[in-house]
Amino acid sequence: MSPLARKVVGTWLFIGCCMVFFQVILGGITRLTESGLSITQWKPINGIIPPLNETEWNAEFELYKQKIQYKIINEGMTLAEFKWIFFWEFAHRFWGRMFFVVFVFPFVYFLWKRYLDKKLILNLVGLFLFGALQGFVGWLMVKAGLTGVFVPPLRLTIHLFLAFILFAWIVYLTLSVYRLEYSIRNPQSTIRNLAYAILVVLFLQIFLGGIVSGMKAGLAYPTWPDMNGQLIPSALYELQPSSVGFINYNAQDFWGRTFIQFAHRFTAYALVVLVVVFFFKSRNITTDKFFKLGLNLFPVIVLLQAIIGIMTVLNCVGKIPVFYGVLHQAGAMLLIAVTVFVIFHLTKTETK
Repeated sequence: MSPLARKVVGTWLFIGCCMVFFQVILGGITRLTESGLSITQWKPINGIIPPLNETEWNAEFELYKQKIQYKIINEGMTLAEFKWIFFWEFAHRFWGRMFFVVFVFPFVYFLWKRYLDKKLILNLVGLFLFGALQGFVGWLMVKAGLTGVFVPPLRLTIHLFLAFILFAWIVYLTLSVYRLEYSIRNPQSTIRNLAYAILVVLFLQIFLGGIVSGMKAGLAYPTWPDMNGQLIPSALYELQPSSVGFINYNAQDFWGRTFIQFAHRFTAYALVVLVVVFFFKSRNITTDKFFKLGLNLFPVIVLLQAIIGIMTVLNCVGKIPVFYGVLHQAGAMLLIAVTVFVIFHLTKTETK
């Protein structure tokens, strides 16, 4: 790949990283403002145009009024209030459609200019197909939610989980273009395996966090470091275990809410410990300034993310705090980016 091609393609992929990042942020706002079910139809083509007059707005509002969510929690809302939740869901869908423009047209141009090697072409095709799958899964999630009050926690989590995989993938591809001629020489296997362990635990934590959000489990225990006065909540062993709330939203599944928040908290502690241990074990493996910058950010970001998580929990009194919830999701994405950055350098084939 020529220096010009690397610069142009790398910039394009970096823009893609930013687009995925903000798409996940929009998705978080949409979820936390309960806006995801405001658009009741899937219109992949003509859905790019929002309602343009009062007649069209009223038609959309009438469709929403037929759904269970409106009848249970939003009955009596005004058209102005509906426009607010419609805005977030529309923005989330519109941003998703923009991926086609930003990715496909430049991709065709780069093929014509022969800027891409075979391996990168295959990865990009896979990335595009995965992105299309993610959009379809998003609609299946909404479709399931339209039959109830809220989106089913498991479906919401799958949609979120796939988004993080997509983000990790494009971050890795961006690095493969920008850092083509660099890798850590012969890193210890223990350091590399520890990095893999961090990635696995991080994705597990993201999955658990998705379920926590979908079940609104933060509302059950808005305290820290204890859980309503207990280190290990008694509900775990006094109540009958249940999985009802994991599949479909169920505010009565207190055991499920307890279990998932307990698991999310202690996985977070494990993740912090792993990252700190990794930092001290690997801080002297290279003198490369760019890698050391990413490595130094690793413990900072994981500790900051833990603090934001605590603030989110403490503010879950009566309702989920949108600001802290979205900030927590953004922190998770930054943590994914740094983890992928570290693993890329530890596993990349030596080219020097």
